[in-house]
Amino acid sequence: MRDRLLDFELAIDEQANEEIIEYEWGRAFLSPSLPLAWDANWALIERPGMPAADVVAAADKSLAGYEHRAIAIKGEADGARLAPEITAIPGWEAETNLYMVWRETEIARGGGVRECTLAECEDLRRDLIRGEFSPEMPDRDATADQLLEMNRRAGGTAGDRWFVAPAQTPAAACCLLSGQGIGQVEDVGTLASARGKGHAKAVISSALAASREAGHELTFIVADAEDWPRLLYEKLGFEPCGTLHVLRRAPTAGTTA
Repeated sequence: MRDRLLDFELAIDEQANEEIIEYEWGRAFLSPSLPLAWDANWALIERPGMPAADVVAAADKSLAGYEHRAIAIKGEADGARLAPEITAIPGWEAETNLYMVWRETEIARGGGVRECTLAECEDLRRDLIRGEFSPEMPDRDATADQLLEMNRRAGGTAGDRWFVAPAQTPAAACCLLSGQGIGQVEDVGTLASARGKGHAKAVISSALAASREAGHELTFIVADAEDWPRLLYEKLGFEPCGTLHVLRRAPTAGTTA
């Protein structure tokens, strides 16, 4: 099941990014006009059994010209093997994306939630993105703008449906992407000043209800396996069904020769 959900995401990435370059080991998804957005410039390792040194070399080759490195390992077993090896290299960090599928629990649209387009909640979405980064981060605002552009492109490919709460003075949001009989709840966020009030639960519940009304066979969400939001998702009826290991090196980490 995880492979089907990953393929859904990759289909969106193929449409949202500006260039897809194929290599003998996999693909690079690139958007040169958005160089600060790591999610818009990354490589997917699809060949099984590659040594860590070859994976790093593939990242360096495919992302030459970018200051960061971001690679995902398609095979779950390969990802589990490579993550500790590559993170032993100075500057590299690993993240485990946990795929969680909704088990169709009883759910109703959250109270005080409004459905809208990204254009109608653009300021909130920009603030939510900015809130993910340190105020001291260089190019923080430019990075937020580039990630917002990726949201626009994904919406143009997989549906521009956003859910915000409270309805009149929104402080939380998420979107629902759809296609191939699948719905994905994505980009869940709440302003720091409004956390702990149930707004995230309300917008997710509304997105789930909308996915069910749309007749999607599967609805899923992707969480950081080590972060607390996955516990909220479990309470809403999501269950783990697989992982994707992602490895990154920030620009300040220097080069990997």
